[in-house]
Amino acid sequence: MVNEELLSKCEAHVRRYGTTDKLTEHQPTDYFGSRHKFAFMAFLGLAVVYMMRVNLSVTIVDMVRMPSSSATTINTTNRIPTSTVCPIRNSPTTFTNDGEFDWDIKTQGLVLGSFFWGYTVTQIPGGLLSRKCGGKNVLGIGIFLTGLLSLATPSAARSSIPTLITVRILTGLAEGVTLPAVHHMLSAWVPTQERSTIGAFVLTGMQFGTVVALPLSGFLCDVNLDGGWPLAFYVPGFLAVIWFLGWWWAVSDSPENDPHISEDERKFIQISTGNLQRDATLQTPWLDMATSVHVWAILIAHIGKSWGFSILLTELPTYLNTVLHFNMKANCLLSAMPYMAMWLCSIIFSFVADALRSKHILSTTQTRKLFNTIGFIAPAIAFVGASFTGCDQTATVTLIILATAFIGAVYSGFEVNHIDIAPEHAGVLMGITNCLASTCGFIAPYVISRIVTTQGSVDQWRIVFLLSAGVYVVTNFCYVIFATGEEQQWNRAKRSETI
Repeated sequence: MVNEELLSKCEAHVRRYGTTDKLTEHQPTDYFGSRHKFAFMAFLGLAVVYMMRVNLSVTIVDMVRMPSSSATTINTTNRIPTSTVCPIRNSPTTFTNDGEFDWDIKTQGLVLGSFFWGYTVTQIPGGLLSRKCGGKNVLGIGIFLTGLLSLATPSAARSSIPTLITVRILTGLAEGVTLPAVHHMLSAWVPTQERSTIGAFVLTGMQFGTVVALPLSGFLCDVNLDGGWPLAFYVPGFLAVIWFLGWWWAVSDSPENDPHISEDERKFIQISTGNLQRDATLQTPWLDMATSVHVWAILIAHIGKSWGFSILLTELPTYLNTVLHFNMKANCLLSAMPYMAMWLCSIIFSFVADALRSKHILSTTQTRKLFNTIGFIAPAIAFVGASFTGCDQTATVTLIILATAFIGAVYSGFEVNHIDIAPEHAGVLMGITNCLASTCGFIAPYVISRIVTTQGSVDQWRIVFLLSAGVYVVTNFCYVIFATGEEQQWNRAKRSETI
């Protein structure tokens, strides 16, 4: 039995500062425990998932044949007088693409966007299933199915467009459960005072996967085997299957179920998080969530981040290609550089965030607001700068890299805030916010297509950058005003009295 009064005081202390000074007798001495094994495998899982998510945006360039001829030169003469177009340096940029498919721009957009039709559907069910069936099962099976669908994508593309779109929708459905499942497991496995560090490490697997996928996909498309581009789907698909086998063998659903965890580490995690006994009978407090201003603050921040991230993830290759005239191989490498910077910076920011909390310099609420502001305002400033650098390749790319790098701070901001305010329902909360925020995946490209009507127009892309900066500023303002790091009363409203 655990003293109720002591537990209550410790939980209040944890919610404010993220520390458990009164329970240090259970501090584990091992440097790589079961929680670190879980974090490493979850990191790899998200990396593989994002490899399978972004590879199509690169490979579709190699898959599709130019509509009029096999070689087309960018034409910068036919443009409206008010649009500035960067001059092509040295020789004209020539594309020699003799891909397999005659898909027009509309069809390509349909194929690329179909993933999000499925992705948004399974966000909330993913959180509910994780609570009912276990995050290990939901995350593992979701990534395994995504891998199988990646392996099937080349055959689907060669079959018909409806078949390919169906496979992409199913891919989105399978992948949609991953983030809610990860958040559910983070709430069970990560001690409160390590939440920023381990949470950021796991979630930046998405950026690491992007860093690997973009140049790797470009390289595989050049391999003279089965047309090249199918390898960009086969390789991450096989990696997902291999990862699934390791995940199923190495990771348990929670510290309580891990046969290899030390007793000190298990107690350390349980007492730190307050999850001495998880109540499986807890009902999801839908009304409390819907009426919580703190949940809305996280949702608004999530939408702001997804908007800016969608601009960078889906439109950056187009910008580098049509405006700054980088060739395809340079495009792949340059597209990956911002995510490498983001991955590294997010790890640094997370260590600083947890240090500030553990040393009682800042409360959890203050830490989340500070790092969210860094992750939103710094990119907003960089976007404003990039909108006025025009055709200066070095300055523009540098600012884009800086913008993406500072976004890494949000993994110590709103990204882990779901676990702060409602650890029992973190998976469901992530499902809700990510479901709504992921709509930016198809809304942002549509808005850009309405703004950028002249290929390579610097002036029209300036509007895109300034709009993105404005979204960052407004959404961060809402988050700073209304967010909190305190656990909400409705999180354990029906908690069992037995410890």
